[in-house]
Amino acid sequence: MTKKYKILLSITVVLFLLLAAIPADTKGMEETAVWDITFKGTGTEPFFRSSVTMELDLKGTDTKDDINIFINRQKWEGEWDYEQSLKMTFYEEGNYEIHLVHKNGYEETRKIMVELNNPSVPKIKSGSYSEGKWTSQNILLEAYGTKAVSKISHYEYRTGESEWKSMKKGMLEMKQDMDDIVLVRAVSNAGRYSEVQKIWCRLWKRNPNLSRITCSEKSRNGWYQKIPEFTYESEQTEGPVIHTYARLTQLQTGQTQTETDKIPKIKKDGKYQLKVWTKDEAGNRSENSFYTTCFVDTKKPEIFIEYKNKIQEISKYQRAKIRIKDQNILRKSMKIMTSGKQIKGWSRSGEYYESEVVFDHDGQHNLSVTAEDMAGNISIREEKTLKIDTKKPEIQISGIQNGKSYKTPVSIKLQVKDENSNMKKTKVYLNGKRWNFDQLKEDGYYLLRVEAEDLAGNQSVVTKKFTINKKGVQIHFLQEKLEGKDVSQKNLRPGFHIASLEPVQVTGFLVNGQKVPYEWKGDKVYMKQPVTLNGKYCINLNVTDANGLHVSSKKITFMYDTKQPVIQLRGLNAKNECDYGTTIFISLENQKDYWTKIKLDKRNIADLKSKISLKNLEPGVHVLKLEARDAAGNTTKEKIKFEVTKILPDPVKKIVKKDQKREGNVNKKDEKTEVILWIAAGMILVISAAGLIYRKHSK
Repeated sequence: MTKKYKILLSITVVLFLLLAAIPADTKGMEETAVWDITFKGTGTEPFFRSSVTMELDLKGTDTKDDINIFINRQKWEGEWDYEQSLKMTFYEEGNYEIHLVHKNGYEETRKIMVELNNPSVPKIKSGSYSEGKWTSQNILLEAYGTKAVSKISHYEYRTGESEWKSMKKGMLEMKQDMDDIVLVRAVSNAGRYSEVQKIWCRLWKRNPNLSRITCSEKSRNGWYQKIPEFTYESEQTEGPVIHTYARLTQLQTGQTQTETDKIPKIKKDGKYQLKVWTKDEAGNRSENSFYTTCFVDTKKPEIFIEYKNKIQEISKYQRAKIRIKDQNILRKSMKIMTSGKQIKGWSRSGEYYESEVVFDHDGQHNLSVTAEDMAGNISIREEKTLKIDTKKPEIQISGIQNGKSYKTPVSIKLQVKDENSNMKKTKVYLNGKRWNFDQLKEDGYYLLRVEAEDLAGNQSVVTKKFTINKKGVQIHFLQEKLEGKDVSQKNLRPGFHIASLEPVQVTGFLVNGQKVPYEWKGDKVYMKQPVTLNGKYCINLNVTDANGLHVSSKKITFMYDTKQPVIQLRGLNAKNECDYGTTIFISLENQKDYWTKIKLDKRNIADLKSKISLKNLEPGVHVLKLEARDAAGNTTKEKIKFEVTKILPDPVKKIVKKDQKREGNVNKKDEKTEVILWIAAGMILVISAAGLIYRKHSK
């Protein structure tokens, strides 16, 4: 096959395919149709809503034998009415494809749809909208789900008595206010109508009017003396039901209460904010809201008056502390009207405003306090008349004078003068005890105290000191044991004790007739300087009391002696030595002195005479201890060592003394040493005697 024929063949196939796609399809070698086909029924080809009769008329000389008929691809074997004509009726609902084929190759296909039943009821989608409920948003409806043999041409809708209108692509958007049933139906291609589907659409876009709010009480710049009650009147028109909303906020605590179709009630004092608005069932809200702030204060300011002193008919002084308690006080309204003196302006202290008033001058006084809060509540506090008396009672005492001394019994009289005297509060004390004005006779110091108090509490106290002194001044020597005696006491300061109810002045402290310095210690008078010189003393004291009475003490004499006894010793040489057989005499220089103890070589001498002699003492070293005392108590103690020696030749004495020096124990009382010395002395005597004899015989 040549290339040219291949191209022609391809073109032919393409044209055939294009022609085959046309419903009334013809093909063949002739371009003119060989038959006429007519469909008769209700509707328009290819859509019929009743049974359809197809009339087929052949043209020319063609007969039924030249034609093959296929119904839905099934060859039709029915009878022709005539050789060149045919009437075929389609009674059943359905889709029919009628395909005619001529023997010469000409073909034609016709399609019809016979729809004997209405389309099914459509379904409606409304998106987020809930049927029958009010909304302020556009309602978008979508019809779908309808079935029909001829398919659905479109959907229609109407509301009320309006005409049916087509829905674009099955969609319908409601934008205007409405409250109606929307009817929706489907229309098939055959022109049949489905049953109506209904949906209740309620759309409202207009904002409701704000309810009219009324209040039961009148405000004072937002403040209320009584708890206000708010009510409302709503204007209900067409469209959705309008509801009134109210929110009450307690500004101090932040608590809120929201009510629908009711305004919350204020139950107690406080600061509140009320907001009211309207909203319909479609969600439309009033453009404006009702706002109000309520400051509710139903309580009057509390006024407290505290007095420093107890409240009584008459006072000597009063100080009133005024306190006003109210959270919403109007400061400029706080006023004090008084005849007293406001000494302190208003100041804040916690929950209170405070001020003070003083009543300090005599006379009748009044006090009135007023206060008003911001809500207009007014409090007035008026006090009873106060009487102030600042004068103290006048106390007059006769019969005695302060500081005076009396030598005779005294009688006292008392008189108290005061405009507002209160004798029940007058008290008299004598030396701290209640007294009833008896005559005073006993000696002593007296303190009279009179206390008087008037009805205002003013007090007067008068005290008087006086003395009843019938005995006078008495003087006693303090060192009674010294009188007429010898004394040696160190730092001796003679003194006198003075007993007197009156103040006493020393006019002279006399020693041996001469005035000497003195000093007081309490009620005692002493010489200022102690006695130092030995000798005889005569002392006395001269005094005078406050009444000019002169008194002298008894004269006191004594001997003052501080010299120790002097011991005298005879019979010993300058070296405290004596020969064997020598008598030693011991005595005291003053015969009035006396021995208290004498010991010789640890042995007491019992017979203590003023003069004592020691005889026949054994040779050797002796120790004598002496103690003596005089009448003044002075004591002397001495210890004397002495030696009693036998009569020896001078050479022997020298040897003995030399040995005593070597040993260094001349005063030692060792008996062995003494024996040795005596033996040595004897040997020397023997040797000396032997030498003399030898020299004599050798001659």
